[in-house]
Amino acid sequence: MKIPQSKIDEISSSLDIVDVISAYTPLRKAGRSFMGRCPFHEEKTPSFSVSQDKGVYHCFGCGKSGNMFTFIMDTENVTFFDAVKLLADKANITIEFENEPYDPDKNKIELYYDINRKAGKYFYDKLMSREGAYAKEYLNERGLKDDTITKFGLGYSPRDKDVLFREFENDFNPEDLQNAGLVLILGAGEIRDRFRGRLMFPIFNETGKVVGFGGRRMYDEATDEAKYVNSPETKIYNKSKTLYGLNFAKGPIKQKGFAILVEGYMDLISLYQNGIENVVASSGTSLTQLHTKILHRYTKEVVVVYDADLAGQNASRRAIEILIENDISVSILELPFGDDPDTYIKKHGLDGFEHLLSNRLSVIDYIAERYESEGRMNSPEGKTDFVREIIGLIAKMRDAIKRDFYVKGISEKFSIYETIIRKELDSVLKLKTRGLTREINQEKPTAPVKEKVTKFSAVELVLIRLLVDSDEKTKERLINELEMDLIKNDTVKKIVNYIMMNIDSPEKLALNQLFNEFQDEEGKSIIGKSLLDENYVMQGGRNRNYMNEANQVLGQLKLTNIRNTIKEIEAKIKSIDSNSPEILEMLNTQQKLRREQMQIENSMKTI
Repeated sequence: MKIPQSKIDEISSSLDIVDVISAYTPLRKAGRSFMGRCPFHEEKTPSFSVSQDKGVYHCFGCGKSGNMFTFIMDTENVTFFDAVKLLADKANITIEFENEPYDPDKNKIELYYDINRKAGKYFYDKLMSREGAYAKEYLNERGLKDDTITKFGLGYSPRDKDVLFREFENDFNPEDLQNAGLVLILGAGEIRDRFRGRLMFPIFNETGKVVGFGGRRMYDEATDEAKYVNSPETKIYNKSKTLYGLNFAKGPIKQKGFAILVEGYMDLISLYQNGIENVVASSGTSLTQLHTKILHRYTKEVVVVYDADLAGQNASRRAIEILIENDISVSILELPFGDDPDTYIKKHGLDGFEHLLSNRLSVIDYIAERYESEGRMNSPEGKTDFVREIIGLIAKMRDAIKRDFYVKGISEKFSIYETIIRKELDSVLKLKTRGLTREINQEKPTAPVKEKVTKFSAVELVLIRLLVDSDEKTKERLINELEMDLIKNDTVKKIVNYIMMNIDSPEKLALNQLFNEFQDEEGKSIIGKSLLDENYVMQGGRNRNYMNEANQVLGQLKLTNIRNTIKEIEAKIKSIDSNSPEILEMLNTQQKLRREQMQIENSMKTI
C-alpha cells in the first residue's frame, strides 16, 4: 500500500511541527525559530532548532534534520508508513491507500515487525497447548488470570534447540530471523533458537507492535543458563528507548496525572491486573535518559516502586537522579523489606497498595529514612552528608523556583539556616556551570558541525542551497556549468541530480518533500545542513550576490579537484626513478594544472 502524496501534504499543512515536537521535548521561541534540547542525543545546551514556517528541524549538535514525519520515525522507531498514519490520526485525517506491490527487501523494518508479531503468536499458541501446560500452570500459580495472559500476549518457547527456526524457515531466511533477534547462527551452519524452555514476555513499542521479547527460565535444572534472556538490540528494538507496558499505560497515565515506575515484567502485570494501570517498567536495563524523555511526553510526575532490597534501593537512587535531571517530579512508594510490587499486591490487594501510594515519600523524606535506617543521622557528619546529597539533587533541577521551594523545605525540616543551604547550593551550581562550559567548548568548536562534516564538503552544501534558494539565472548557470564528477559524495550527487531534474517543479523542492525523498541519515543530514544551517550561507541579507556565490562554488569544486590531482602527481614523481621519461610529462601536466589553478583563483576574485 502507498499513501498518496496529496494526503501527506494535507497532514503537513494541518499540523504544526512545533506542536508535534513539543510533545517530545520542550521548545522556546528564539528569533524566527524555536529552540530546545535535542531528543536524539544527550546535551545540556539547547542546539535543536525547529522552523515553524518551513516545517522542519535541525540539530546543530548532532546534525539530525528532517520534517514531522522523519521526527516521528526516529523518536517512535517506526517506518515512514506508520509515521504518516500516526500523524494522520493526530490530525483526524482519513487515509485512502494506493495499491503498491509489497517488497520485503524494500523495508526490512516492516519485515522484522512481521517476524516478531508472528513469533508472539507462535509463543502464545505454545503456551495454550499441552506443550506449554507447565508454564501456564506456573502463571496461574502466580495469580495471573487468562484474560491478563492474553492481554499481555504471554507465551512459551519449547525446549528444543531449533523448534522456532524450523517453524519459520519456509517463510523467512535465517539472516532475517537473526536480525529480528529470534535465532542465533552458529558455526558449521548450525542455527539455534535464542529462547528455549522459557516463559515469554512480548515487548511492545508505544504503538503496540511487538519489537522484542523477554524470556524467563522455566526449568531449575537449566541453572547454567541465565534466569532472564532478552532480545538483543535490533533495528526495531532499542532497550534504552523502550518502556515495557507503555502501550497499555499511555491513557491511564494521562488520566491519573502520574506514572508508576517498576522494574520487572511480573511487577507490572500484577499491578495492572489489580487495577493499577498507569504503570511502566524499565525491564532489561536500568532507567535511562531516553526513558525519562519518553515519560516526559505523558506526565511530569513519576512514583518509583522498586524492590525493597538493597539492589532496589540503589536502583531507586539512580532513577531519582535521572528523573530530576529531566524535570520530572519524583516520589517513592516504599515497600516492606523483602517485598516487590508483585508480592505486595498479592498479599494486600488494591486497597493496601493504594494506601501506600497515598503515603508515598518525597525525595527528601525517602533519603532521610535511608540515612536514619543506617544510623547516619545520629552524628553531625552523617547529617552533613545527607544535606549535601539533597543539595546535589536540588542542583540537578532545571527550575529555579522549584529549587527555591526545596531549599526552604530543607531549612524548615532540619532547622538549618537557609543562607547556609543557599551558599552550598550556589557552590555546586557554579561547579556545574564550569563543567558545563567545558562541555560546551568541547561540543561546539569555533566552526560548529565542522567535525561532523567528514563525508561531504562545505562547498557541496552551499551548492545544494544555491540550487534550491537562489535566482533563476544563478540556477541556470549552475545547471549548465556544473561537472557532476567534481562532486565526490554519492549522496550529495543524488540530491543535486534530483534537484536539477525537478528544477521547474518547486513543489518537489520544498523542504518537506526533500526530506520525504531522502530518508537515510546521511541524506537528511546533508539537506538539513545545506538548507537550515546558516554556516552554509556565503553572504546573507537581501543584497546577496547569488551569481558570485555560484562562481565561488564552481571555482572551489574545480580547485579541489586540481589540488588533489597535483598531490597525486607529486606522490607519483617521488615514487618513480628520477631518470624516468615519465617525469617530464608529469611535470608538464603539473605546470598546466598550476596555471589553470591560478586562472580560476583570479576569476573568483574578480566577480
